[in-house]
Amino acid sequence: MMIVETNDQFWEQVDTGLRITYALGVYGAMALIGQTICYFMGIDRMGGLDLSIDAVMQGVGYAVPPVLALLFILDDEVVKKSHPARAIRDVEDAQLMSFWVGLSWWQVMLVVSMAAIAEEFFFRVGIQGGLAHVFLSDDKVRQPLDGITALTGMFPVLAPFAHALAAVLTASITGSILFITSFPQDPKYVVAPVNRSRSSLQNLKQSFAAWYERRQLRRIYSPLLESFLALYIGFEWIQAGNILAPIITHAIYSSLIVGNGVRRIHDQRKKLRERTQCLRDKSMDYSKNEPDERI
Repeated sequence: MMIVETNDQFWEQVDTGLRITYALGVYGAMALIGQTICYFMGIDRMGGLDLSIDAVMQGVGYAVPPVLALLFILDDEVVKKSHPARAIRDVEDAQLMSFWVGLSWWQVMLVVSMAAIAEEFFFRVGIQGGLAHVFLSDDKVRQPLDGITALTGMFPVLAPFAHALAAVLTASITGSILFITSFPQDPKYVVAPVNRSRSSLQNLKQSFAAWYERRQLRRIYSPLLESFLALYIGFEWIQAGNILAPIITHAIYSSLIVGNGVRRIHDQRKKLRERTQCLRDKSMDYSKNEPDERI
């Protein structure tokens, strides 16, 4: 028994190490791609980074509204009454169960910090900064233009909104990437035990329809929420002019949401264990009080 428990702990540590290594590798690649985009575009690769108290305070202040909004959406009472909230809660729980549950507090803070830095340097500095640079570039304005890039050249009145257009496009790209990468394709068929009775078939159809609707809601509302958050942080960067503020906002938002979700799952597991133990105790008491029918 002791050998089995030791082996289980060893493989849990290996699994945790692989998850963290994979996450750090992905975020490191994102940061590198963002820096590469900045290099080829000829823009500031640091995003106006300045280690100042004002930027930290701005980041903390901007983190309050999205944190309160998402905590409200994920509240149990809201989830019971709102299908979009249920869909967002399902996605959050799936992410928590697949990656975050089982990590220690310092491992969570390490991954959250790396994610905040990498994603802000990729999406904000690389993508949003690159798009704004294209929209405002004098060399680009002199050349024949197509699409959205032509707007700031053909209509100078739109030039002040180039950063806003870049933020909107970056938010759209963020939601699209999440939509493509986070959700697998719909299954071509489902295997389930079915009785030949008409009522059983009808119940199965209703259950499948409810499952499919819930799955579709997850595919819509989770990327939409991430797009709104990306747009919010994009405008924060425009206002602050310092990438440190969005990094602080991102880190606070992610750490509080992950911490709250892990705590909620831990409480649910604790209640389940208590109920299971209570049922076991009742079963044992019943078996002890049952009269012996042996001859």
